[in-house]
Amino acid sequence: MVEKIDLDEVKHTLAQANQITTSVSPNKLVKDQAQQLEKNGSSDLDSAVAETNCSPVYGSDSFLNSFNNLFKALLSPKDVGSHSKFFKEGEKPTYGQLTEFYIYHVVLTMIYLVMSILRMFQYLSNRIKLRFLSVAFNSAEDPEIINNDVNKLAKIPRRVSAILNYKPEQEENGGVEGLCNDAAKVATWCLSSGIANLFVYEYHGVLKKRVPALRRAIYKKFVAYFGTQNVPNFVIKIPHLNLSYPGSVDGKLVEDDGEILSNGNSPKYNIEITLLSVTDGRPTIVELTKVMADLAKKGELRPKDITLKFMDQELQQLVGKEPDLVIMFQPFLNLQGYPPWQIRLSELYWEPDNDSIGYAVFLRALQKYSTCKINVGR
Repeated sequence: MVEKIDLDEVKHTLAQANQITTSVSPNKLVKDQAQQLEKNGSSDLDSAVAETNCSPVYGSDSFLNSFNNLFKALLSPKDVGSHSKFFKEGEKPTYGQLTEFYIYHVVLTMIYLVMSILRMFQYLSNRIKLRFLSVAFNSAEDPEIINNDVNKLAKIPRRVSAILNYKPEQEENGGVEGLCNDAAKVATWCLSSGIANLFVYEYHGVLKKRVPALRRAIYKKFVAYFGTQNVPNFVIKIPHLNLSYPGSVDGKLVEDDGEILSNGNSPKYNIEITLLSVTDGRPTIVELTKVMADLAKKGELRPKDITLKFMDQELQQLVGKEPDLVIMFQPFLNLQGYPPWQIRLSELYWEPDNDSIGYAVFLRALQKYSTCKINVGR
């Protein structure tokens, strides 16, 4: 029999990496982090978001920028970088060289123009499709409508993960409040669909530091959908800190300074919401590997005991179980450092040129999942 690794050492190392101390009470920990975030403001976080989300996004003004660059290249070819690379510095070009340069330059510019036009039509087509889907599939804040939509599907995932993006406060639905509202909407859709496990991944871990705000946002959304007399019980978990925060119990919102329920006295929750960030990905695997190496060096763990099943069990305790479906509410495929071990067999879904959290995208993801076939091994 293989003995379980003491994961406290791994969690302690990860906590130190996040500059988080678990010596204080967990509720005080969340409060202190929230106050620190408000004190420092969102400027540092906004700059970090800009560095992280560096993938190109096609917007409504991209086509105008393309035409602007195109006319600049045609009217002032000497200003483009290819001109200085085509001719040697200090050398006067001949008429033949100039003719050759302008021919190549015009051809490449025309290719650029054609690709820009094609991309514009692709963008408009995707946006029109998304608008049509948002009209055709509208939850109307009614769980019965969502339940009827889901009942038509052959199967639904047991565990769903949503990759959300923190937006700067100056943007629409941005800041911490907007992020909490997005997570609350996805949690409500999952619960209405009969999905009891939701993983919310946000790269910077903002939600982990704002559990009270997230708890209030989810409770408010549940009240809007289910009514004040039928608010479901939910719990928010942070796996690598081994913390669980009850959100609502018996239809009542748990206060920010409420006691964290022990595992032995925990009520039955209708949905569990697990918060993940980039520290739950490769850094967790690295730290777990270091702990196993130290144990093997001390003779407390035999190398032959380190199997795929053994690793899977340990990582499930540190991060959580593997989601069946990962939904990316973004216009491109970007996992943003999502825990790689947890998505070996997960279905990935995103809508091109979508930059909002919409019920239509959520339902489309469930529809695609219901028709997919998962093959484990050969």
